[in-house]
Amino acid sequence: MVWQKEDKYAYEIFLEKHKIILVFFALLFIFISVRLFYLQVIKGNHYRRVSDQQRMYNTHERAPRGIIYSDNGSMMVVNDFSYVALFYPFEQQETPSDETIEQLSVILKRDIKPSIDKSWRYGRVVKLADNLTMEEMFKIQEKKLVLSGISVVKEPKRVYSFSEQNSHVTGYTGEIRADEIERLSEYGYKMGDYVGRGGVEQQYDAYLQGTDGGWQLEVNAKGHQTKAFKYIPPEIGASVHLTVNQNLQNAAYDALKNSATGRGAVVVLDTKTGAVKALVSSPGFDTNSAGTKEFLRYLNDKKNLPLFNRALQALYPPGSIFKIITFVAATEVLNINPKEADYCTGSFELGNRWYTCWLKTGHGRVNLISATAQSCNIYFYDLGLKLGVRNLEKYARKFYIGERTGIDLPNEKKGFIPTPEWKKSLFKMSWLQGDTVILAIGQGALDVTPLQMAAMISAVANKGVYYRPYIVDNIVNIKGEEVYKHTVRTRDTIDLSDRTWDLLHRSLIETVDNGTGRRSQLPGIKVAGKTGTAQNPQKIDHAWFVTFAPADNPEIAIAVIVEHGGGGGLNAVPIAKKIYEAYFGIEPEEEDTAEKQKGKKQ
Repeated sequence: MVWQKEDKYAYEIFLEKHKIILVFFALLFIFISVRLFYLQVIKGNHYRRVSDQQRMYNTHERAPRGIIYSDNGSMMVVNDFSYVALFYPFEQQETPSDETIEQLSVILKRDIKPSIDKSWRYGRVVKLADNLTMEEMFKIQEKKLVLSGISVVKEPKRVYSFSEQNSHVTGYTGEIRADEIERLSEYGYKMGDYVGRGGVEQQYDAYLQGTDGGWQLEVNAKGHQTKAFKYIPPEIGASVHLTVNQNLQNAAYDALKNSATGRGAVVVLDTKTGAVKALVSSPGFDTNSAGTKEFLRYLNDKKNLPLFNRALQALYPPGSIFKIITFVAATEVLNINPKEADYCTGSFELGNRWYTCWLKTGHGRVNLISATAQSCNIYFYDLGLKLGVRNLEKYARKFYIGERTGIDLPNEKKGFIPTPEWKKSLFKMSWLQGDTVILAIGQGALDVTPLQMAAMISAVANKGVYYRPYIVDNIVNIKGEEVYKHTVRTRDTIDLSDRTWDLLHRSLIETVDNGTGRRSQLPGIKVAGKTGTAQNPQKIDHAWFVTFAPADNPEIAIAVIVEHGGGGGLNAVPIAKKIYEAYFGIEPEEEDTAEKQKGKKQ
């Protein structure tokens, strides 16, 4: 029958569709099984970690930074704590009453309702207030029975001893910026962290940073916190021990601040190691005010630039202290007879120009030693012409002028030595003899930093041994383990003849005994040094003095510059003397009035 055949065809069609459906469900089952195997077995650990991370929320309690010590173990930078009020909104809590919020607002002296509403909505911890007084803290603690989400925690803050004197040594701290996060996130830094700004705080930030602690909180699928179940205490950063002597630091800063202009820099080095015993830049700033409105005054002071570290960032012409380099070059290259005399009339003619000595009437007959002691320009003009620019450049580079010293502080400048190639490239002009004579007395485009000059005079004191300056001696972690120890490093020895070194030392001693540096004389201790007055086309000249003592067995070397201070012998030398008095424990004596009035310029 036809209808029987139709039933057969319908049955066959049904079987075909049935097979397709079975295959579809079989493939679907296989796909689901493979997917579940992938998610639960292959990627199971990964998603478990993600789940735990989403389930867990950490509140950060900032770790105290490491302590910074001076050379004798006194604390230069410590931590204090301020109390911070936090609100932890948990899902099972009832919304705090308006009365409670009102009472809390009265305690904190501001309306906290918007902050609490927001934290409740998003289920996140909110900081209600910081720098709580003890009275506020106790009053909030009383409210914990009414509002259990309130918590008071301690948060560290930096406290700097002698903050102004030490400002450019220690630096200060500030909250990390967004642009810094991109660069530092791989080292574990995060938003809200505080990092060093300048000085040791910046240079050794990785050591000083502690390990944050806080509460581990559990959150639900909506992100609301359900309970706090683990507290991890923060761990303080490593302690940093400096080479700086606080007594010398204070003496140097006070003397500089009370100088003719109150602006400049002083660097004191240990001649036997290169350790920085004092490093000051004036004016300084109050590092304890960092992060406050008061600190904006320093940031906006464009005249005095208190945040600018003049000791290693400011570039000055060295003036007559560069005559040390000219002296060395002439003794080595020209084999100068120290007893052979020239005559200084007070002026010097070269081509169609006249170059003058600082003493308008002239020094009369001078030789190598007396010309150095009296800082006679005319004598050194003549030496510069005989030497030529190449020899001056060569011996300047022997003393590493124009290079960074490598001190372990940020943002050091390297200075500059002008050359014929530089002048040709920049000005399209040839080097002239006039350029050479002014270079011979440390003028022109020559630029140095006070730190470079301290390292130079220290190398002179050591007769050629140039120690790299450093300011951190060692670092110790919380377990008492030494994680860093400075290794004293020297550069290649400045190779000069014994005759040159002996003549130079004799000249520098004569400068203090009978020359322009005599106001630095000490009872029973021989001092050596060289004064300088660096001409400044815009304003009054800068006052320089580089020195070391005791002259026969040097212990410390000092470089002093007073910006726009006029004569080095008048305004820079007395600062060095005050530092020597502090170092050797000499009672300061009242300076003779006639000596004050005399005030040698150089």
